[in-house]
Amino acid sequence: MNHIGFDKKFSLLAQESFLAKNALLSGFDLLLKANFFQDKDGYFYSSFFHVSIGVERILKLAVVTNFMLSNNYQTPAIGQLKDFGHNIKKLYGECSKLMPIYFHPRATLPIVSSGDQKLIDFFADYGVGSRYFNLNEICEAKFDRSPLYKWLDLARSVYEENTQPHIRERSAMTLMYSMDRKGPPNGFTGHLNEDGNPMMVFDILHRQYVIEKSAPLVIWRLIELLRPIHFLLEAMSKKAREYEMKNGISSMVIPHYEDFFYFLLADRSSIKNRKKWLDIFNN
Repeated sequence: MNHIGFDKKFSLLAQESFLAKNALLSGFDLLLKANFFQDKDGYFYSSFFHVSIGVERILKLAVVTNFMLSNNYQTPAIGQLKDFGHNIKKLYGECSKLMPIYFHPRATLPIVSSGDQKLIDFFADYGVGSRYFNLNEICEAKFDRSPLYKWLDLARSVYEENTQPHIRERSAMTLMYSMDRKGPPNGFTGHLNEDGNPMMVFDILHRQYVIEKSAPLVIWRLIELLRPIHFLLEAMSKKAREYEMKNGISSMVIPHYEDFFYFLLADRSSIKNRKKWLDIFNN
């Protein structure tokens, strides 16, 4: 929506910021709901869709805003933006190149573990093609891996990387003891694993446990990866205000991005305990 005293580009950038913000927050909420063997598989797909869109849009906001600041507020041609497509990995790399411009010369975006790189790769792959996996595989069987199996590997990796071994072992034993006390008995089920072998009850319950515990850890890692983008956009907003004052531009063009993405400042403790995101940060 347009407003008095604001340039039309301001409104468009603000709306894009709302889109990116709500997509990310919705994706976090959906990821916390998703699990296997509970008729909640659809939440995975919805979460992947929302997170991939949110990450893509916030990165593109940085790319477009930098172009405007570097070219007297001229905007890039649509073809320049389409060159990135939905490739989050390429966009993340492009934003890394912008860090020295707005911070110190050696600044870059952090990828502090192999798990972080796998997260970027997963959502980059999902945004480009995996979101059509089910229908594509039906129409032209290529025997690719389902994004759900890929996510299961990633969730396990994040869980194991960020949970101490003795805690993982104790949790598995507690689950086994609970089954012994209260049931159900640990027999074979009608579910098959990726290799086509029948799964046991313990396998199913433990998979659900890992998915549940990994979800807030994944959100934490995503926020850690995107937090520098928040600071990058904030620095761009500051530079824009200086440019507008210097050049006598009375109608604000670049929004205060820090007002949209402050949820990226959350720390691990609060992220781990948070059950809702959209309701809190969109209020």
